Amino acid sequence: MKQKIILAVSIIFIAIIIMLLLINITTLDKETLSKTFVVDAVYYESEGVVEILFEDRTNKTTNVILEILGMPKSFQKTFSKSSFIERVSFYSEPKYGWEVHPVTFVVTHEDFGKIGIKTEIHSVNESAPSVIYSIP
Repeated sequence: MKQKIILAVSIIFIAIIIMLLLINITTLDKETLSKTFVVDAVYYESEGVVEILFEDRTNKTTNVILEILGMPKSFQKTFSKSSFIERVSFYSEPKYGWEVHPVTFVVTHEDFGKIGIKTEIHSVNESAPSVIYSIP
């Protein structure tokens, strides 16, 4: 009985250590990604456009697929460079807010492989929303 308790405690202890290591690796990767990639999507009401910025500070991006979701006619464009600014017409702010039109990037990077990046459009006078990174 005593050996079973020691075995169970040991397994739980090892599982906790592995989980902590995985969490630290994931956090480190996302921290590295946030230092590497700059993305923003700003709505300029006076011009009726959203200006989307993508920049890879390492210049190791080989391909980016930009997509704005939730539009009546899907917007998608592919770039083969490490930075760009794209302007997309939007005649007014959406009735239910910019959350219904997330801006996504699928990035192919020489060091990181494929990375998913998601942000939201915001007005000029609003602070930029947080950026979400996904690593397949």
